[in-house]
Amino acid sequence: MKKTIGAIYFIIFLTSFSFSDTTVVAFNSVHQSFGSLGNYRVVTDTISFPESNQQYAEIIMTVMLECPGGGCDPWDRKANIKVEHLNNWFEIGRYVTPYGIGCSWSFDVTDYRSLLEGDVSLRSFIDTWVQPGWLVTISFHFISGVPENPFTVVRNIWNYDYVVYGDTTNPVDIAPETEYLPMDVTEVNLRMITTGHGQGNTENAAEFSLKLHDIYMNNELAYVHNFWRDDCEYNQCSPQYGTWQYDRAGFCPGDKVHHQDFNVMNFVSAGDTVRLEYVLEDYFNQCSPNNPSCVDGITCSECSYNNSGHTEPNYFIESQLIMHTESYHTNADTYLSFVEISGPSPTVDIYMENYVPVYGIQFNILIDLLDGIEIGELIFQNGQGGRAEDSGWTIGVNDSGLVVGLAQGTAEPIPPGEGLLTQIPWNGNIQSNLSGTIHFSDVQISGYFGTELSLELGEPVNIELGLGVNEDITLPLKHKLLNAYPNPFNSIVTIPFQLISSQMVFLKIFDLNGKEIITLVENDMAAGRHNLKWDAGNQSSGVYFSVLEIGKYIDTKKLIILK
Repeated sequence: MKKTIGAIYFIIFLTSFSFSDTTVVAFNSVHQSFGSLGNYRVVTDTISFPESNQQYAEIIMTVMLECPGGGCDPWDRKANIKVEHLNNWFEIGRYVTPYGIGCSWSFDVTDYRSLLEGDVSLRSFIDTWVQPGWLVTISFHFISGVPENPFTVVRNIWNYDYVVYGDTTNPVDIAPETEYLPMDVTEVNLRMITTGHGQGNTENAAEFSLKLHDIYMNNELAYVHNFWRDDCEYNQCSPQYGTWQYDRAGFCPGDKVHHQDFNVMNFVSAGDTVRLEYVLEDYFNQCSPNNPSCVDGITCSECSYNNSGHTEPNYFIESQLIMHTESYHTNADTYLSFVEISGPSPTVDIYMENYVPVYGIQFNILIDLLDGIEIGELIFQNGQGGRAEDSGWTIGVNDSGLVVGLAQGTAEPIPPGEGLLTQIPWNGNIQSNLSGTIHFSDVQISGYFGTELSLELGEPVNIELGLGVNEDITLPLKHKLLNAYPNPFNSIVTIPFQLISSQMVFLKIFDLNGKEIITLVENDMAAGRHNLKWDAGNQSSGVYFSVLEIGKYIDTKKLIILK
């Protein structure tokens, strides 16, 4: 079922840059357990977050565990919280339950702001196998203010729930990953969340064994990953039962798991690609049923796993690229959009951003929502120019608007990057009464060996022609504050925005302390795109913010004055 925002105090002051905090209660004492009541180790629900979180400086997730009737699960269990975005699941917090008592923790999830907007599927997992289980409450606290990094990209890298460690019959296979860094990226971190599990093995791996794993970036040893926790005895969630004080590989019972961030831009620049490798320290588990030389009572006390004192050594690995950028970028593998048609144009221009190589493209340009022309009168021709042609591709287009990208010769993929994909000639520019919308459908973009790549599509293009082709205008499909230019700037900056209909518009400038500097507009304005100039000649160098308010719509953009 769909949850609604538990408590929203969203007050917009038109005369000052001030917003109130918002709390979203996602799960409220949800019983997670396993037994006669059913399997509730995993609970998933749809949560309604604010449609935009640009007005919030921080997002804090709080997880609280309480004991149901009959008591809490007496064991330490690995657990995490994930959200679904563009058909992919992203871990935003991990913890290990305490031995038999309740506790709570807070996670700073601000870097996941691009995943926490609108209706989102949220999943809570606890690896419990007993009836008492836990009562789980998960809340999100949106703290008002100006975000330090309003644009954040999150890319999954390695996601392994169970990597067997030290078994030659089941070797570790963590594949290298290559990712593109957008041209306007300002900060990139490889976020690692690794915990070791299993005991009673050689060196008591992997839970109680300190192992160091290597992180390579572009074939160079970049970092050594030491995730050992030597502070478990200081855990505030205490006293507990069991061995909670003992040091462990990446976790402590009754505590959240601390991620580690590794700076990628020490090894690669914006607009380039980075090849990432995660190499586990060499290890062989002699106390394994798969080791033919293991003898009970001699090699180890017991060679077979028994689900209690001797369990298979393994790692629970999650990793992401966290990228802060100056403008919006997708979290998907690929982003496809029409380039805005600013006048009668002889071509339909297609833009593509892709973090990974693209091996195949197919989509339809839908014209069924266009008026003023019979579909059979609209003619498309094969694409030309752009990144597709640079990669030796042919972009074939039939009369119905079906676009197919074909690699020629050596069949090289389109490498990771961003920019114009192709230009498709058409005769729409000579149709004086053409109006309506063109958009994509049936989009298929494939990666290596035909793997399906995740995809986000840009907004459809709305075209309306008046009495002649020189009166062409493009009407936006949503309110939007666009990126100012130039930015940074010395004294004068242009601030563009778009309206879907005539509205009362407020556009104001604030400094870093939230003080209003100037109101640029406070009037009714017509639908379409507008450009306002701000002469900041009397302002000092520093960071400022433009704030656009249109009814309930609010958006902010960072401006930088350099003198």
